[in-house]
Amino acid sequence: MPLTVHDPVGTPTVAVIIPVLNGAAHIDHALASLVTQTVPPTEVVVVDDGSDDDTYERAGRWADLLPLRVIRGEHGGTWHARQTAIAATGSELVLQLDADDMLLPGAVAAMTKAYAERPGLIAPRRLLLVENETEDIPRPVTERLPDSDDQYAYMLVRNYLGVGCLYSRKDYEAVGGYRPCRYAEDWDLWLRFAAARIPVSLPIEPTYVYQMHSGNLSSNIDIGATDLEILGRFLEDGDAHHRLIAKLAYLQRAGLPYVQSLEERAPADSPVAATAAGLSEDDPVEVRYDRDLGYVLVGRAAETGDRRLVVLSPDGQRRLRSAVLPTGLLESNETDPVHHWEGCDLTWWGWH
Repeated sequence: MPLTVHDPVGTPTVAVIIPVLNGAAHIDHALASLVTQTVPPTEVVVVDDGSDDDTYERAGRWADLLPLRVIRGEHGGTWHARQTAIAATGSELVLQLDADDMLLPGAVAAMTKAYAERPGLIAPRRLLLVENETEDIPRPVTERLPDSDDQYAYMLVRNYLGVGCLYSRKDYEAVGGYRPCRYAEDWDLWLRFAAARIPVSLPIEPTYVYQMHSGNLSSNIDIGATDLEILGRFLEDGDAHHRLIAKLAYLQRAGLPYVQSLEERAPADSPVAATAAGLSEDDPVEVRYDRDLGYVLVGRAAETGDRRLVVLSPDGQRRLRSAVLPTGLLESNETDPVHHWEGCDLTWWGWH
């Protein structure tokens, strides 16, 4: 168990954690970006997650320039590598860095300043490098946070934070740390931060260079399956409002397989008739019920004849309406407008 590291003049100590798997092509750039920090990190921990290239040896060469520890482990996944890295540090603050990304020179200074002004979860302001597109000149990503105190509600709809966050060890331990998952371990952690009402803030200036390339882990995984894995942990958490949002978000990703897991009801139990919900009364309508979602109706659209799903509150207000694809998935993500940010299109790397 590492000793807690304290700065004698009161400045919080910062550990940069780097999980890496077969990152020989990028790890030198990541570590070089730490050497150039205007405020150096107190600790740097690299966890080699079972690489079969020379990542471990390359990382170790930076030991004379950084307060570095390199840990070689068996492959356990990114969540496990991040967890191992944090367990090996003693600093008060943790700053994420992925092995194929870089910190801008003022990152540690800007992130710790933002934390001092509003302790909580500090999200990065990023520049984006896209393989075969940006020609090594990064472009800015306009980061936005919800215009609401209820950041948990928006986080249930979609992860709006990028890698490169800074947070306190105290908050991390209070919410239970990283948990096993195939992917999106950060989203799982941020959801618990938001549920605990730990505020999310942004630094004033850019701090992080994110690289999109064919070797990204996110380019090689099933996002839909991992989203369901994470959201499935939060379906029964919190109050009725947040459970409803979690279940709508889950339904939009899972489609009919989730509907068929709900309690079956007779069509007469629906708060409105099939025709009032836009469904044909000439075809069978399947009705399901959940205490938070309300009533879920599946039938044929009265006008077009295509298969439709409609979610109604117990008093008959429509919460969601979507076409159902032959696969059983939903065609659209139409949901409560209160959970959309006006004027913004969602991309998987952020709002802009």
